[in-house]
This record gives sequence, structure tokens and C-alpha cells, in this order.
Amino acid sequence: MKRKEFRELASVDEARKIINSLQVLPEKEGLALENAHGKTLAEDIVTEINVPPFSRAVMDGYAVRAEDTYACSETEPVKLKLLGNIPAGSDVKFTVSREEAAEIATGAPIPEGADAVVMVEYTSEENGTVFIFRPVTVGENIMKEGSDILKGERVLRRGRKLGTREIGVLASIGKKEVPVLRLPVGIVSTGDELVRPGEMLASGKVYDANSYTLYAGVRECGALPLLYGIVKDDEKVMGKALETAVSECALILTSGSTSSGTGDMMYRLIDETGETLAHGINIKPGKPVVIGVIKDVPIIGLPGNPTSALMIFNEFVAPLLRKSLGAETGIRKTEAGIMGTDLRSEGRQQLLPVGMVRGQVYPADRGSGAITSLSGADGFIEIPPETEFIEAGTPVEVTLFGEVEKPDLLIAGGFCPGLDVLEDLSGLRFRTLYTGSTGGFSAIAARTADIAGINMPSKRPKGQYGVLPNGILYNIPTIESMGLSDVVLVKGYRREAGLLVRQDSPILGLEDLQGKRLINRNRGSGTRALLDIKIEELAGERRISKKEFTDSIPGYASGAKSEVAVCEAVLSGKTDAGVGIRDCAEKNNGLRFIKLAEEDYDFLIRKEILNTPEVKKFLQTLSSTEFASKIPAGLQVYERTGEIIPFE
Repeated sequence: MKRKEFRELASVDEARKIINSLQVLPEKEGLALENAHGKTLAEDIVTEINVPPFSRAVMDGYAVRAEDTYACSETEPVKLKLLGNIPAGSDVKFTVSREEAAEIATGAPIPEGADAVVMVEYTSEENGTVFIFRPVTVGENIMKEGSDILKGERVLRRGRKLGTREIGVLASIGKKEVPVLRLPVGIVSTGDELVRPGEMLASGKVYDANSYTLYAGVRECGALPLLYGIVKDDEKVMGKALETAVSECALILTSGSTSSGTGDMMYRLIDETGETLAHGINIKPGKPVVIGVIKDVPIIGLPGNPTSALMIFNEFVAPLLRKSLGAETGIRKTEAGIMGTDLRSEGRQQLLPVGMVRGQVYPADRGSGAITSLSGADGFIEIPPETEFIEAGTPVEVTLFGEVEKPDLLIAGGFCPGLDVLEDLSGLRFRTLYTGSTGGFSAIAARTADIAGINMPSKRPKGQYGVLPNGILYNIPTIESMGLSDVVLVKGYRREAGLLVRQDSPILGLEDLQGKRLINRNRGSGTRALLDIKIEELAGERRISKKEFTDSIPGYASGAKSEVAVCEAVLSGKTDAGVGIRDCAEKNNGLRFIKLAEEDYDFLIRKEILNTPEVKKFLQTLSSTEFASKIPAGLQVYERTGEIIPFE
């Protein structure tokens, strides 16, 4: 048979462009959680519950009203009436009133009226009376409902490869079946010289290594490898094997028979039944590569030499598979990093979960029992007992949790659905910590976040930075009062904020809240601060004190951590009104939105990272017309979106 010369060799860049243009389309399937390890998520996972689903004790002790303990001491304990015992898993109902307590076990639900737990070590009990020897503060030894994972939060993003951490997160939110991507990849090894491992190796024969190395590589990328065995150098047999693989696979990988010798026929079979896109790459090793398509199914013919085949697979095929599955993953066991913040140790041997952002290492531990300590971590650092303090800038070694997908940006601050749109459009990976606006400012001050999403209002006369018509200036006064420097404030977008009520509610505005049950946002939230300002204005118009007005609103002192929790409380009838943004009402048909104001949701960024590619991409996306067109209801960009205000 006449030898066919290689066509013009494709350059590496040309070959990469051709391979990246191939349409490798995965299918979606549901798998039982126990079978989902190593698979790739087919869609975003949004939790339908809070984790924990109720406020619970993190210590054995007594559930109390914190204010009842303020006057106690080791020599003069306070005496509280014991109501009973609440074990873990109990549905016993108690209401703790003044000077009362309930014995409680770790993990048990906090009873109504109680707002703290006194550790059993600082108590004694006698004849139905509990003696408290040490005061506690509100929230002490309590893990609040939704403090780990909030209902409505996107906990895992499409394209995430499911490892042990992700399986734990899915289990914690009650997922039994997981939507994953199924990407069948056919593997065909060709050559009369090949035999299977374990068989007798006759003269002139070699073991088939490529089937197994490619199988492992495909599986490592999250795809489903299908072995079609060894195919002899016979055009009809080889053609039949390809025909079967084309009918069952999204991509086919062959090895051998790709060169231009008289016995090499892969390129001819592709020419006869499909289209050859490239034959030969200008690379060493790995020149004899065939790239083609048969019946819309891409086929990549790799060299028969195992080293060359693996080289081409790692350089070209693995990125294609990961891209097709929506994930870019790397595999390293340890990695050097630099501590991005000061860290005080516990003075004992410690394995601390950490996240990594562009080489900077930060703690990812949210506290005892928080599954997101792992889902938000890339690995851990080992801290010996003699180390009491690790200073920012100290080199550390991170032991990685297998394959990790490192975030591009760490963002703290107030929750906003616009962040999900920015993440999706920019192609960046965010690690987002919803700490409220106050927490966002603090994270920037402590250098534990790259960007803070903030919407903190201040009543301020009109000044050089411009003020909304209602006389409220956002974020700048807080930056100035905290003395933050070497940061920039990037103007973001505006959000319609107001009251959320049921469709049949008689409430039409703030003036109707007196005597109605309200669920407020948490302290430190910009939306709560805005409500405070609006109520202060209304109270002034009525010539009454703000306290008199707020005292007439049951629940004004409450503090939900998210708008989702507010919506749920209003829809369920537990409360008459809540405070949030329009987007929440738009997503819940049973809610009506009463606009109070437009608030500024801005971004505070550390100046030292302003010119990094990641931040530039973030800012470019923020100012893009595509973002403006896809931003959720009740959010809108305006003439100042993307404006940068420096603070020296």
C-alpha cells in the first residue's frame, strides 16, 4: 500500500484551537449520593434548608436569657428556676422566661426565650434551682439556624468535581440524588503487536499500556472511560470498532495507526466516514496525531508510543475534557503559600482548614460543626503546639485535599444575587463569605478578603462624592470612620430595598408597621441600617422618638441572616412583614414588595490587587453591557457604575 505523507503539520497553537473548538457534549444523569464521588455536577446546587435547621447548643449546659446572668460571679451566683431537660434530638418545648433555665445537651435545639448557653462547668444544681457562677453574652455557645449554610444559598457550582468535602455538603443539605454530568469517552487501542496485561507475552508482542493510562486519565478528569479493547490492524475490524464507539460516546480516543506508514490507517478511516481536521502536530514527542469528526462525534487519534500518547493527552485532551465538564482542575498534593493574615494558634497541635487565593493562604474554619469549613477550604496547614502566632507573610505548606479548584477572588460582605451573575459572566471563581456589610469592611481591614460587597448607609449632608436624593451617603463615611487606607471604593449598582409582605397584607408602608410583627435583618447588615434611617425619619415627622416607634413593632430587634429567611418567615405567616430587596419578592409569587429606597451596593477592594488580571476582569464584567442586561430584577447599573474612588 502506498505511503501517504503527513499533511502540513499544525502548530501547537493551531492544534489547541482545533481541539478546543470540538463539541464534546456531556449528558445529565441523576446518581445516588453514594455513587457520585468523582463525578461532575451538572447544575448549581441551591440548598432548600438552613444548616443547621434550628439554633442549637454547642456545649452541654443550661439555656438561659443572657441578661439574667450579667450580675453573677464566682462568689455570688445567680439562681434560676430549672424548667427541665432538653436532650439532643428532642422535640420537647420550653419557653425560658426571666430567671428561668433549661438543662441542654450539645446539639439540642435552643428553647424559646433563651439566647445563650452557660457551660455546665460554671453551674451547679440543687433541688430544682440552677446556680450560675459566670455570666454569658447573647449568642454564646449557640450555633444559630443557618449560620453554616443558608437556605437559598448556592453551595456548589455547576462543573464542581465531587470529592469527599462536596459529598459531605450534599448530605448535610439532604440531597439523596445528585445531578451529574455523564461524558462517555471511548478508548480504542490498535495494533497487531498488542496483548492485554496478564496474558502471555510472545515474541514481537508488547503489553497494551495506552488503554489503561488513558482510562485513568479520562476518569481523573471526571469523564466516563469506556474500553473497546485491542483492535487489530485490519481496516474492516477497525472501522467496525469506530462505528460502535461513535454510537455510544461523546468523544473517542484511539492510540496507534495514526502515522503515515503503509500499515497506519486511522486517518484514512476518518477521511472515508467523516472529516479530518488535522493530521500531525509540530511537537516532540507526539507528532503523529489525527484530529477529526465522524457523525458529529470528535475523534482524536493519539500516537501508539505510550509516552507520546500520554504527553498529547495531558497537553490537549485533558483540558478539553475538563472544559467540557465545566471544571478546570489541577492535581497536587502539597503547595507552598504565604499567610495572607495574622493567625493566632490554639497552643496545641492543630490541623487548620485553609483556602488559597493567588498564593495567599487564609483560614477557612467557620467553627465547630461547620461542614463549610471543608467545602470552603483547599487543604490544611499543620500547626505544631509550640507555635502560638503566625504572622502575615510567613511561608506555609498547604496539604491539598486531592484535586482542588482554587478560587480567583475571595469576596466578603453582604449577600446579593448580583454576585452570582458577576461570577458566571466573568468566568472567575469566587469564594464568597456572606458576613454582612460590617463584616466586609472588617475583612478588608484585616486583609482576609480581596473584595467586600457593601451597602452601608449613613445620614450625611450632600458632599463632594454625591448623595442620593434622600440625603443618604453610602459606604464612604464608614471607610473614613474606620480609617481604612490603601483601598478603593468601586461604585457598583443600585438595589430597590423595602418591605416584603404577603399579597393580601393591609400594610402599605412604614407607617402601617405599628402593632405588626416584623422580621428584621441582622445587625451589621446595610439593609437593616437603611430601615433604621427610614424609621428615624418617619418618627421625626410624627414628632415621636425612634425608640417609641420601634417599641411598637414586635420583632424589630430580630435579625435574620439572609433575605431568604425573611421571605420564608413572611410567606409562612410567622411574621407580617420583613425587610429585603425586590429580587426576593420577584422570586416568590406570594410576596408583595413595598419600595422604601434605592441603596448603593458597592465594592471595596484592596489597592494592591487592583491591577491583577482577576480584579481587572471583575471590573470589566461589572461595567459590561451584558451584566447590565442580565442583572436580576430590582437591581440596576447607573452612570457611576465602575467609578473608582481611591482612599490613600
